[in-house]
Formats: sequence, structure tokens, C-alpha cells
Amino acid sequence: MDVFSMSCWRFKLETTMHNKRQPAEVTPQKIIGFSNSALTTLEEAEFFVPESKDCSVIHMDLDRSFLSVPSAVSASIFESFVRQNITDSEADVRSSIEKLAGNNYGLPGDDCPDIAESAYRKEIVYGSSCLALFNKLIICCVQEQGTFFFPMGTNGHYVAAAKFMNAKTLTIPTNVESGFKIEPIALDAALEDAIENNNVFRPWVYISGPTINPSGFLYSDNEIKDLVSVCAHRSARVVIDTSFSGLEFQTDGWSRWNLSTLSYDICLCSTLTYFMLGELSLQLTASGLDFGFLICSKPPNVELSFGSLSQPHKTLKYAFRKLLGLKNECDEHFSSPFYSLIMEQQDKGQEWFEQVQKADKGKLSNIIMEQREKLKKRANKLRKTLESCGWDVVGGDGGISMLAKPTAYISRSFKIDGFEGKLDGCNIREAVLRSTGLCISSSKWTGIPDYCRFSFALETSEFERAMDCIIRFRELVLGEEQGSI
Repeated sequence: MDVFSMSCWRFKLETTMHNKRQPAEVTPQKIIGFSNSALTTLEEAEFFVPESKDCSVIHMDLDRSFLSVPSAVSASIFESFVRQNITDSEADVRSSIEKLAGNNYGLPGDDCPDIAESAYRKEIVYGSSCLALFNKLIICCVQEQGTFFFPMGTNGHYVAAAKFMNAKTLTIPTNVESGFKIEPIALDAALEDAIENNNVFRPWVYISGPTINPSGFLYSDNEIKDLVSVCAHRSARVVIDTSFSGLEFQTDGWSRWNLSTLSYDICLCSTLTYFMLGELSLQLTASGLDFGFLICSKPPNVELSFGSLSQPHKTLKYAFRKLLGLKNECDEHFSSPFYSLIMEQQDKGQEWFEQVQKADKGKLSNIIMEQREKLKKRANKLRKTLESCGWDVVGGDGGISMLAKPTAYISRSFKIDGFEGKLDGCNIREAVLRSTGLCISSSKWTGIPDYCRFSFALETSEFERAMDCIIRFRELVLGEEQGSI
């Protein structure tokens, strides 16, 4: 082969190889990236925090409690982390969660005769957080081409999660007069209209309760029964999210849930599939540790979608089983032999453990009552501060957050470094953050026009600083028009 032929052959070979490599180089550009729904969700998310050398932003925009953890709870957590060779039975929280759901919400357990005779018992799934479990429910909904119905005023993280995964969503109208609760007539009308006009064949209804997040209002026993009955009538799957419940502090005239007294068996109703979401850390005052659970009335609906779910470590299961035992008054608090062992090995910590042992004589229920009282005082102070600064406040009967409308600030012109414009329910978040360092959730997050969310389960010093920030913002925008507190 002459030089020219060799050159032509090499050129043809290189060209062929280049053409073969090209798709491999281009393909990643097509498969790596976010869907349009995900991009839209990210663009609407409230991620903005101004760049500053001062990192002392006060977060009243988080779904988390930062209250101090009681010593008895800390001891239970500490024990679980120093224990070795924890058996499966010691880490089995199923029966404790069943009793919790029975005591708090009247949900029948597996020992109910009707359930025991059925083809299967309900399933309990554990997750690293309640939101992780909810994400799996969204996948279930998408896979069966369902539609999620959210009431106006739902936790923005849940709505964003559904939109991120391109789930079809519709809104159930609510109003301030009813405390942004779902009304049975409105729910039935929304489901009927969607089924008849929007080709919705598998509706999923999200209900946050007994404590509604983020408003802090409470669903009564009759109210939740009416909503569940509507879902059963329309063959809708219902997701009852109890993850922000258990710390109700304004309960005058409120009736606790008792789902076992429905006119039909909630566990065996053929037209109803229910999912009960829960989070143990909040109502067990174990802030900082996440443990979510999901109770499903018809296990086949979740077997495929929940297979890859990250499970809580056995250590956490053991810790929460101990705490649930205290709350349910089933198990004895910590064993004396274990404490004796720790005492021998902890010279410097002996005094602390002796104090904990004395605290163990009390009940966790008393500790929870103290947390409720603390949250009640926080809610009252936050309400008073906001109202004196030109905000209209709603909610605040339970949980860790409330809603407020910046009535005195709407359409006011305001200018600060990095911000200039007329204030509204959306941009007031950035205005407050840039001018005072206080971070709240805007109406874009709450889904309610002009209403913002304030979380108040902060550390004591942070909460006091937050009150000062609210007052400072009033002075910057309104001057002394609203008077002093």
C-alpha cells in the first residue's frame, strides 16, 4: 500500500471512529439535567439567602423544632448509641407505633378482630423522615396516573415535592374564615368536578391533621370523619399527615380524634385506601433526630414503590422504642443495671447521670406538657408582636408555626441594599431578610395570597432576636405609625 493509500485509509478510519464516538459524547447532554417541572419548582423555591460575612440568619422558615431536649430524652438517646448488639426485638417499634396511633387518633390496631380476620394486616413502613415517605407516595400516585389534591395553605415543601416529580396536582379551595381547613362540601365539589371534567380517575387527597401545618389550626374528630367519609364516597386515597401533631396547646372545645367510631371500618372499607404519615421526633421532644413512619391500610399499594427506601438505623429504632414506651406507659424507662454500668465507666459524667436518674421518675407525658406550655407562650408572644407591628395573625392552636398577613406593609415602597420595590406577600420575605436577617416563608411557599409562615420553635435567644427583627422591620418601613409594643 502506497503512502497516499495509507493516508486515505487512516483518514477514513479516524473519521469512522470519530463518528462512532460522537453519540457517546452527545448522549450525556441529553440525559443529564432536570425536567421542565423540576426546573420550574427549583426556580420558585425560596433558596435565597443574601451573601454576608455575618452568618447569623434567624430561620423562622423551617419545619423543625430547636427547643432544648429534656434530660430524660437525652438519656434515652445516649443509651441507644452506647448499646451494642441490639437485637431485632429490642428495635421493633411496630407495636409501639400502633399503640401511639390508637391512643392519639383511634386507629384500630392489628389486634382488632376484623383486621385479624382479613387477608392481610396493614403495613407500617419506616423512613429517615416523613417527607422521604411522602415522596414515595408521590411516586405511587404518578405510577397509577393519579392526581394529588392539596388544600390551599399546604406545607410548601410537600407541594413542591409533588411538582418536582411532575405529579398532577389540583387545589382544594379554603378560606381564612374556616381557618384554611378543608370543608367537606368544598372537598366533595372539587373531587366531583375533577372526576367529571378533568379526567381524574384516581384522586389522592392530602390532609394535615389534627394540627394543620403551617396554620396551627386543629381538625376536630367530627371534621376529620366528615372528610374521610367524602374520600370514601369518591373512592379517593387519603393521606393523613400527623407529623406536625402531638403538641396541641390550645384545646378548649376541641375533641380528640377517634377514627374507630366511624360508621364504617376505616381499615376494611373497600372504597377507601388511607395512608397515615407520622414523625416521632416532634411529639417525643427529640428534636434533631428524624424518624418517620407510614401506616398503610392496603399493603399491596406500596410494596413496589417502597422497596428502595432508606431505613432508619437500628440504633434510632431502639431509642424511639424506649421513648414510645414511656409515652405509651407500656415499658419501664431505663434499666438500672445499664445505668450502673455507665456510672462505672463515666467518671466526669456521674453527677449528670444521677440527675437523669432522678428525672426518670417522672413521665414523658409531663415533659410533653411542659413543651406544649412553652410553645403556647411562644405563640402568644409572637402573635402579640406581629399584631402590634401591623400583621394580621391567624392560627396558633398547636404545632410550631402560624400564619400572618402583612396588612400594614402591602403596597408600601421600601428600599434597602439589594432590594427596592413595593412590598407584597411574596417579596416581603427578601425585604425582611435583607434588612433584619430574619428568614420567613412567603405567600409563595404557603400558597395563600399575602399570608406568610412563621415558625416559633426556636432556641430561646434566637426567638428573642426574631422578635427584635420584627420590630426593627416595622420601624424601617412604618416608622412609629404602629406605636410601641
